[in-house]
Amino acid sequence: MGYSKYNEDQIEEFISTADEMGLGPAIRYLGYPGSYHTAKKFYTQRGLDLPTPDSLAVLARNLGIFYTDKEKIVAAQAVLDRCFEKLMEDSLNSEELNKLSNAVHKAIQTINLIEGKSTNINENRSKDGTDLALVDMINEAKIKNNEMKERIINKSIDKVNNIW
Repeated sequence: MGYSKYNEDQIEEFISTADEMGLGPAIRYLGYPGSYHTAKKFYTQRGLDLPTPDSLAVLARNLGIFYTDKEKIVAAQAVLDRCFEKLMEDSLNSEELNKLSNAVHKAIQTINLIEGKSTNINENRSKDGTDLALVDMINEAKIKNNEMKERIINKSIDKVNNIW
């Protein structure tokens, strides 16, 4: 079979593990071989058929083992609980606070999505008298700034004309 850094016991252990869980999970679980190619070579050199991809995931899906909506909501609620605990700390900096707010937002969105609630945020804003007054003040300031710019440009043009 040529040079191999894996002995027969390791190869047999890998093959039996990979038959149960698939090549990729077996590589991660055992920590060897270093590549998918080497794992496939273990099978081809022995004339064995490769296990079906993600056989453990397929088996679990068929048995309904993976998370249901109930477990997903419980997990999202656990995220919210943990974030609330962290928010009670006085030592949070702005980056940590931002990360927590993103986690809370995602957990709430997940719960809303699972429960069939709206995940869109629609906002209607109406302008009251204060808003309109501020808009007027901003527009007046813009007009004054434009007038000042024109005066400065005109003075600069006059100076250049006087020099020539």
